Amino acid sequence: MEIGYWLQFWWMSPIALSICITANTLGVSGAALFLPFYTLVFPLLGHHLEPVQAVEVGIMTEIFGFMSSTTAFWRAGLIDFRIAGFAVLFAAPMAVLGGYASHFVPAQWMLAIIGVGLLGLSGLLFRKGGDAHAHVPASQALGTANMGPETLHTNGLKRHVDRQGRVYRYRVLNDIWRGAAASIGGLFHGLVGFSAGEVSTVEQVFRGMPVRVASGNSHLIIAAASIAAAFTHLGVSAVQGTKVPWNILAITIPTVLVGGQLAALVAGRLPQHKLRIVLSGVLLFLGAISLYRASASSHMPLGVWTAFAFSLGAALLWFLVRRRRGTPSTQVSCPELA
Repeated sequence: MEIGYWLQFWWMSPIALSICITANTLGVSGAALFLPFYTLVFPLLGHHLEPVQAVEVGIMTEIFGFMSSTTAFWRAGLIDFRIAGFAVLFAAPMAVLGGYASHFVPAQWMLAIIGVGLLGLSGLLFRKGGDAHAHVPASQALGTANMGPETLHTNGLKRHVDRQGRVYRYRVLNDIWRGAAASIGGLFHGLVGFSAGEVSTVEQVFRGMPVRVASGNSHLIIAAASIAAAFTHLGVSAVQGTKVPWNILAITIPTVLVGGQLAALVAGRLPQHKLRIVLSGVLLFLGAISLYRASASSHMPLGVWTAFAFSLGAALLWFLVRRRRGTPSTQVSCPELA
């Protein structure tokens, strides 16, 4: 292949960098932003990818981006491996199942369900007042340095310190709810290319995890689910003879390796309440895009999907709010630096 083939999509570099930094900073799947671009914007630029190709390119690109950012978040001390590892045990196997099923199950129904779920979770996250288990100032953290980076307090709260000396306190809560959330996210991640990070991040934040640590944890979960899904997709595609657009990956993969490192720097400098608002907005956007793609794929009027989404979203919101009110609060009020 000549050099022109490999450089055909050189202009994808700044686009991939922007998507990578946004996704990695917020702890959502990069494929969730790449897929709308490949399926909605790419054709307007005179290029076309089959849906399965778009999923494969999105997943394979985000693997390298999240592997890069996972190392950066690990160095920044923003990953709790006990929580992330527990979720990976459920997300990775389900991503394999989802990757295989994606070649046989109508994706528009899965996109509709994901869209409804993301809209409901976005609303819950936006309504959640105050920062859960925020960090204490670095000056206080230095005074307790002899306690080590992680300590379990007598009241059941885990103490986690990042590289900048900020202290986070939260409950681990590795239970059936976390396993179920990781399983559902992993299944959809293999099926349509995203959801493991979105579901995992919101599940953690909703149950009292600081946004920075939840975002760091989701990087490891996304990386594991993406690798499992990618191998499944490539295996099935090899059997079916689907062509992988390697010239796109030749541009996007080196770009996201850089973007993954930059994302950890950005995430470590943004206040947590702003991260929560931005995350809520991103989930709202992704939910709307998912519903639009479901509507376009099934040739069903968008109004029908909107009514369907509103009904299920309202039901989901009602259920989760009632469950939240019936659950004792685990939040701890700690001062936070601006």
